[in-house]
Amino acid sequence: MKVLVTGACGFIGTNLCESLLNDGHEVIGLDDFSGKYPLRAFKKNSLVLKHKKGKFIKASVLDREKILSLSKKSITHIVHLAAKAGVRDSVLFPKKYLETNIVGTQNILDLALAAKIKHVVLASTSSVYGTNKPPFRETMHIDTPLSVYAASKVGMEALAYSYYNIHSLPITVLRFFTVYGSRGRRDMSVYKFAKLISEAKKIHVYGNGNQKRDFTYVADIVQGIRSAMKLGKGYNTFNLGCSTTVKLNYMIGLLEKNIGKKAVKKHEKARPEDPIETHADISKARRELGFEPKTKIEKGIALFCKWFRENPD
Repeated sequence: MKVLVTGACGFIGTNLCESLLNDGHEVIGLDDFSGKYPLRAFKKNSLVLKHKKGKFIKASVLDREKILSLSKKSITHIVHLAAKAGVRDSVLFPKKYLETNIVGTQNILDLALAAKIKHVVLASTSSVYGTNKPPFRETMHIDTPLSVYAASKVGMEALAYSYYNIHSLPITVLRFFTVYGSRGRRDMSVYKFAKLISEAKKIHVYGNGNQKRDFTYVADIVQGIRSAMKLGKGYNTFNLGCSTTVKLNYMIGLLEKNIGKKAVKKHEKARPEDPIETHADISKARRELGFEPKTKIEKGIALFCKWFRENPD
């Protein structure tokens, strides 16, 4: 395979590129360094693509001319991870989220048509489930997003289905559930709390900390993406999660244990854009992709903290 990975120098992107390159596949990684990392971290992440079978292109998915020029690169598969991510900022910058996550995806889908791509994998999110009651199943309606970020991903999925319907473009949408692990985004709770706890600074907990999340280790997500890449027809949607709910307070306790310091918590009012619980029903992914998450939260947090200690920012 020759794979285009957008968002290649971000959290999931770097881990996926490393896995593909180590198995001998060619990878073109595209990123514009606009995500939730300091520039030095992006540059460090991009070193994964120094592999003899890797190539890095610095560009935005909104640069339509640059994106369509890749149709001449003999790409066989696309994994589109690039996005404006995060619930909080989407409330402040809705236009940028809608542009990047919908118009940017349109550019990628048009590239897929021009290059006759065998299969497109798109990254979506558990946030699309909105007010549905967990556990979340792929058959649920997704017309009640709680944030602009979630709404932008609902729009992305709708656009993708229209391309499949009109052009018969093979597409798989993967809905990720609270991914954490090595090279994690700086704005996500696991990394952010780990850093603040290690520095003996206050962590802000919205609500009482009993909200539940389906924390999923990044290596399991990479395994799910790679299984999805083997599909070659139709329009598919899968949940990729650990399928186990964990209270935020319990996750914080695991960070305290592994870092060796007590968290200084400051409780804030719960936010309306935050769901009370996320929980993936992964029976479809188990059945059709052979997806089986292997990393429980206790092991995953220990692995993350080991990486965190070895990679001071």
